[in-house]
Amino acid sequence: MNGKPESEGQDKKKILEPTFHFATSLIKIGEDDTTDKIPVTELVKGGQLLASFPNFHRLAAKGYEKAFLEPGDYAQVADDDGGIVATVPGYPKVQKIRRKDVADFITVVSIEPLLKISPDDMQVGVVIHPPLEAGRSLQQEDLEALLAEQRIVYGIDTEAIKEAKEFIHSGEKEFKHITVARGQQVGMSTDAYLRYDMEIGPIAGKLLEDGSIDFRERKIMVGVKIGQCIATKIPAVHGKPGINIYGEETPAQEGKDIKIELLNDVKFFRETMQVKATKDGVLSIVNDRVIKVCAHQTIRGDIDYTTGNIESMNCVTVNGGIQPGFKVNAAGDVVISGEVMSGMIICQGNLIVKGGITGKNSNLQANGDVDINFIEQGTLKCGGIAVVRKQSYYSDITAGSDICCHQSSKIMGGNLIAEGDIILGDVGSENCRPALIAAGVIAERLVHFDSLKAKVIEQQDAIIQWLQRYHGSSTSKKVKNMEKELAETKLLLLRVNMIPGTELYSRAGGPESEPLPKGKTQNNDAGIPIEKIKIDVKGTIFAATRIQIGNCSMVLEKTVMNRIFKLHPNGKRIIVIPNKR
Repeated sequence: MNGKPESEGQDKKKILEPTFHFATSLIKIGEDDTTDKIPVTELVKGGQLLASFPNFHRLAAKGYEKAFLEPGDYAQVADDDGGIVATVPGYPKVQKIRRKDVADFITVVSIEPLLKISPDDMQVGVVIHPPLEAGRSLQQEDLEALLAEQRIVYGIDTEAIKEAKEFIHSGEKEFKHITVARGQQVGMSTDAYLRYDMEIGPIAGKLLEDGSIDFRERKIMVGVKIGQCIATKIPAVHGKPGINIYGEETPAQEGKDIKIELLNDVKFFRETMQVKATKDGVLSIVNDRVIKVCAHQTIRGDIDYTTGNIESMNCVTVNGGIQPGFKVNAAGDVVISGEVMSGMIICQGNLIVKGGITGKNSNLQANGDVDINFIEQGTLKCGGIAVVRKQSYYSDITAGSDICCHQSSKIMGGNLIAEGDIILGDVGSENCRPALIAAGVIAERLVHFDSLKAKVIEQQDAIIQWLQRYHGSSTSKKVKNMEKELAETKLLLLRVNMIPGTELYSRAGGPESEPLPKGKTQNNDAGIPIEKIKIDVKGTIFAATRIQIGNCSMVLEKTVMNRIFKLHPNGKRIIVIPNKR
């Protein structure tokens, strides 16, 4: 009973229940005869007292204690006697809950707001409850005045207001929500981009409109003529500002400009925003931002003792393969029609190898995209997209963008590390060494992280060996200096951030009061949207495979098929979900 003491026996506590300062009635909602009556509360104002203990001062002397009372949403503790007051106009709600740390029930008093405002302040709706015979309701209120009290002045829908008033005064025993005001949404800004005025596709590894990956053979060595327009720069467009329901302007996010890097026989004409060739040649486009026009050099056979190593400022096509120990270094795109056997390719453009890549000494480096059939015990590093059509066998592949493997491909052991997404066919087997699959990760930082872990072990061993060899004290100056260096290394280890776009030591770690070692700076830039990064497995991925996304890692406990790996919304662990596509 409201405000009355409850005696729980001679040896038990005497509890004083709160008094509620609002009307409540049991009302049957709708016309369905099977519907039970439910409690409905009256409308209260912001700042109104909801619950209190008015008799506590008199009953405290008799040994009574207040019942546990807490404010819920849109309510707060009153300043005077520990009661609860509403912070906004709305409908009170009382709940009894239990907590592990409290033996008795806790009474929580909250408010369902009369005006439900969207988190972005772009929309507001009026919440209508059935009127009570004895109690305050919207029938006694001026809806426009209530909106004005809450400073809602923009985007008010007069037709919706009229509809709400008609429903309120009809006295219907129903709950209803009517949107009565909408702000003007922020206009979408568009980033600057290059519109190519000549056919440059298809480009293997690109996402198609239907969500699939384009695995058609890449169009490469595209010829251009002097004066031909290659691309036109479309400038960024600033979106229209938005206006929220309070009449406040919300500026649109600025569109990003694009930095174009032009090399060799190509020029940008600012008057027309066009990129044109200044000589005849072949076109090379690297990562959508570097455009170059080069001469085309063709090697009819293998790269071997007959040709020697190839050093070229042009685009290079090798109709044969690369024999062991030989190298191709080119400023433009490179196409190898045959195999690469323990050879090296350094390419400032895009690279296609139509044959296989074999041998531990095979090393492929490209600033742009790389498209291969299979690689065995080799190393591949590219600044763009890496496409694997058949197999990677105990090889290391790193990409500055995505790694796209055909759904029929196999990854056996080795390391696949991409700064973007990774798409895979089958990964591993029951007998092969587990692979590392890392997406949203800078490969060099992963290496640095592993070196710091090794350094921690080395420093710990050094302290133990020094104490054992010299029978020294753990409080000696030498040991303290060694322990200080160990603590510094551990702190760096905690703060290494794998996510592209962040500073190296920008990850939160260690006590906030503990400074970074001398010469190190902390940067908390968010980097790429790591929550969007995924590892998409189209086939089977075997147990024990190591998975990493950003700074989170896991070891797969069981073999699964057709799964997507991504970060949990809290960003602290990796989750595995079925691939519905």
